[in-house]
Parts: sequence; C-alpha cells; structure tokens
Amino acid sequence: MKIMKHQWLKGYYHELILLLVIIALIVIKLPHLYLPYYGDEGFAFGPAVHLMYQNGPTILPGGLEPDYSYGHPLLFHFLVASWMKIFGESIVVAKSFALFVSILLLIAIFFTGKTLFNKDAGLLAAILLFFQPIFLAQSSFVLLEAFLALLGLLTILLFFQKKWLLYSLTASALVMTKESGLFLVFALCIWQLMDVFLEKESHYSARKMINSFLIILVPAMVFGLFLIQQKLTWDWFLFPGRMEDMQLTYDNISRNLEHIRKIIFFIHGRNWLVIGLLFSLVGYYFIPGKRFTWHQWKLIWFTTLFIGIFWFMSSLNFISNRYFLIVITMLVLLIAAITVQAFQGKKWLLFPVMIALVVSQSIFAFRHYSTGDDNLGFTDVVEVHRDAVQYMEKSNLRNTYLYAHFLMLYNLQHPISGYLSDGQVFTNLTGIYTDSVEYAVISNVELGPELDSIRRLPHLELMHRVEKGLAWTEIYENRLKVE
Repeated sequence: MKIMKHQWLKGYYHELILLLVIIALIVIKLPHLYLPYYGDEGFAFGPAVHLMYQNGPTILPGGLEPDYSYGHPLLFHFLVASWMKIFGESIVVAKSFALFVSILLLIAIFFTGKTLFNKDAGLLAAILLFFQPIFLAQSSFVLLEAFLALLGLLTILLFFQKKWLLYSLTASALVMTKESGLFLVFALCIWQLMDVFLEKESHYSARKMINSFLIILVPAMVFGLFLIQQKLTWDWFLFPGRMEDMQLTYDNISRNLEHIRKIIFFIHGRNWLVIGLLFSLVGYYFIPGKRFTWHQWKLIWFTTLFIGIFWFMSSLNFISNRYFLIVITMLVLLIAAITVQAFQGKKWLLFPVMIALVVSQSIFAFRHYSTGDDNLGFTDVVEVHRDAVQYMEKSNLRNTYLYAHFLMLYNLQHPISGYLSDGQVFTNLTGIYTDSVEYAVISNVELGPELDSIRRLPHLELMHRVEKGLAWTEIYENRLKVE
C-alpha cells in the first residue's frame, strides 16, 4: 500500500508543486485585492468595467464611450463585467478576475511546456513566470496584459497542435482583447511562409497554402469586423489619441527598441535568465543527450520570431513596461525548454541549473523597484495615496480650493477608484496651480520639473507627508490664502 501511494505521488509531483505555486500566488495577492485601483486601472479600465456592469455587458464598440474604452476591443471588459454580474460589483471582485486569469496563465504555461516539451520544462516555466515581478504585480490589476498573455500562449499551443477550430476561437479572442494580439497573428503568417522552406517534406500545394493562410487570418478578419463596427459607431477605426502617440522617426524608434530590450532581457533580474539561456545552449550542443525533435525546434524558432516581431512593432507606439508580459511569458517558456533539454541526460547537473535559475529570479521577485505597475512597488503608491486622502478627509479639506496632480485629482473626484472612505467627492479641485489655491497635493509618482518647482514655492508650507518605500505624497498649505 505504501509503495502504491509513493508511486502515485511520484507520478504527480509536478502538478503538486504547481499547486503549491498557485497557493503561494493566492496568499501573496489576496491582500492586494483589497487595494484601490491605480494608474491606468484607476482612471480607465477599472471605471470602464464598472460602467459596463451598470449598462450591461457587451463586446460591441458602443458599449463604452471612447473616454473609457480608449478604442480597445471590449472582450476583457465584457468578461469582467459578467464576472461581477455573477459575484457582485466591487473592486475586490473585479480584481479577483485578474487573479483567476493569472492562475490560469500558470496552469497554461505548465500545460504548454508539458505538451510541447516535457513536464520538467512546463514546471520550470511556471515557477520562473511566478517569480517575474511584472507577473506578480499584474496578477491583481484589472488590465489587459495577463489575459493577453494567457490567450497568446494558448494560441501558439493550438496552432502547433493544428487544432484549427480552437485556434480560430482563441486567436480571435486574443485580438478582441487588445490590438497588439495582431502581432502574434502577423508572426504566424510569416512563420507559415517560412515553414514552406523549413519543412523537410515538400508537401505544400498552392491550395493548401491558401487554406492555411485563411485559417491563420480568421482572427484578423474578426478584428476587421470590429473595426468596421467601430467606424460606424464612432466614425474612426482606431482611437485618435493612440494614433497621435505614434512617432515614426528613426530616433524615437531606436530609443524605444533599446528601452524594450532592457525591459525584456535585463531588468528585474532577467539578465540572469539570459545568462542561463546561453549556458544551456552551450550545454545542449556539447553534452550528449536527447535532442529536440524537428517539431520542437520549429516551436523554438517561432517563439524567437514572435519575440522579435513584438519587440519591433511595439517600438512604433507608446510603450509601458507591462505591455511585455506576453513576451516575457514566451521567453521563460523558451528558456525552461532549452535548459531541461540541455541537461536532462545529466540529472546531477540539471537540477542545480534549474535551482540556480529559480533562485536568481526569486531574489528579485519581491523587491519594490519603482512606483510602476510592473513590480510590487505599486502597493506603496496605492497605500500612500489612500492614507493621504484619508488625512485630507479627516482634516476637512473636501470643500477647500485644492490643487492636485492627475492621478490624485481622479482619486478625489471618483469614488469608483476606491480611495474615498465615504464616497463623498472633493468639490473644489484644480489641476492648474495658481497662488489662489488653498492647498496643494503632490506625489512623486508623477513628479516632474513643474510639480517639483511648485512644491518648492516659499509660501507653500508642508502640512503633512505620507511615505512608504519609494512612494511619498505631500500636502501643502498656501500661507497666502490660509490663515
């Protein structure tokens, strides 16, 4: 009986470790579900899903005003609003959907690695993804990136498994989540063309090629229908504000390419993943062992192609670090697969290398690097802003003439963001400083030369400062107006 139990445990220890990882994620993120919205989540996506909840879930462009949708497809908003229809409307419930998606992403990367390579690769990929600061941060944000990464991963899996109906559905959901999902479809088109030359058996006919491209382009057709509907609804295909962000100059593209390179391969300890990848490639070619199959090699080369295409296409527009969660997800899967394959013939070397990779990422996972939404430092900003708002409420500043920066202005005007303790808004706010204001609220999250010069004005006296980690908020009293 003991032997049978041991054999059962041995057969499922990968899944048990994955379960422990998922439990760890839930324990870490549970407190974050109770935090107010922050950043793009606070003034765009969070309010948008609540508005859709109130008006009724829909994926049609008319379901949200452009000021809330920013021209994005509305599948994600539809799903969060539907989730709240089931479990109730609140910030906690909305954020729990993001956590649920992130759990699915861990399961999906394990299953993809297990299916296309082996269980060791799948488990290592899941653990490495878990320890990415961007994943830990985004797993409670009501934003598109974790859902996009999940759908992107499943799209690649289904494409290489040639499950065309499921591919069409998943890839269509991908592009109906965010426009950048088209980068993956574009990569698949290029890959299909390359595959004609890579395939050892020349079995492609013109008819088969056309059929293949028609299947691959199903999601592009779905997105095209969305754009037509958007044009009919709002009289534009793509959100004008985003189109204005595009700066197609050599200097801008070059600068963005360099910035994206650092995001994907170097910051938050990912330089150690790159070093591990190079070490594993050396091991693969010099240590005898089982080789990748031709099908697995094609997947590796496609993943590399996709990372390159996403890297370049993203450089043409406004970028934020969190946009690259989908690329980082593919990168850790690639690294895990090559590492396991390189050393699986030498278990005494494989496990130390795997442990070294995991440890190298765990060291950086929980650090607070900045006030951005790509690491856990965001919690400092949210708590500081919340405490500052509570101080102003207790100090009866709700009806005073008060200057604040953009994010704080929104927090003080919109109860839905989660910062106002009683739901009562501040009534006399401005985002333009003049000496007629009575109080000024300044945070380092949006600190620039203009804000910094305001806080140094001699007639502004520091009234209160809230600080945690890298975040701080200062409340000033204007001595010219307040006696």
